Amino acid sequence: MARERTTDAPLVVYGVNVVLELLRSGEPVTRLLLGPGPRRDEIADAARRRGIAAISADRRTLDQQAGGPHHQGVVADTPPFRYAALPTLLEAASLLVLDGVQDPRNLGAILRSARAAGVGGIVLPQDRSVGVTSVAALASAGLLFGLPIARVPNLVRAMESLKESGFWLVGLVTRGGVDLRTFEPPPRPALVVGGEGEGLRPLVDRTCDFRVSIPMAAGVESLNVSVATGIAVFRILQRV
Repeated sequence: MARERTTDAPLVVYGVNVVLELLRSGEPVTRLLLGPGPRRDEIADAARRRGIAAISADRRTLDQQAGGPHHQGVVADTPPFRYAALPTLLEAASLLVLDGVQDPRNLGAILRSARAAGVGGIVLPQDRSVGVTSVAALASAGLLFGLPIARVPNLVRAMESLKESGFWLVGLVTRGGVDLRTFEPPPRPALVVGGEGEGLRPLVDRTCDFRVSIPMAAGVESLNVSVATGIAVFRILQRV
């Protein structure tokens, strides 16, 4: 798959599940520190299959590298995330487009839901949006590794390219859209979700083919963006 160059920082990830996902994904690993912890042998076997030599480390070293004690005995370094080129996503059955998600924890949670639902790829804007960071990788439980993610300079232009390739753009809005429970997803849907607080920008909103909303109980204005996206992803994209 074609990848775009990036100037982002290298990633530091830790925890058994996250590091195992990294090793299984085939993404490069520049250093693997392994100490006492659960499933140590499973991690060592996965590293051997990749030809990666694990470096023995004591708990103090692991604490320092992970920035705390919650590493479960394993810390890995990997180069900056290599984003997919947008054209490589155009043959997918479904996509998720994120307009301005700025909290890396929210991004990681969204990517975890997208991977669980079998979404074909993710499109992010370069500006006004967080990229793939160590925090996002951890929040995704490592499930972003192996998930095609494109980062584009002009989100509306990218959305137009998706339309030209046969995608139907479904915007998720707080209110005023079709009830998500009754909405019939189109073929090849691309779900478009806005960022924290602001939601979809006006031009992004106008570029969508459909607008849907999650019905709320009285007194509830909105949901956290990662929660709302997870609901919509499983309702619209998993059915493809």
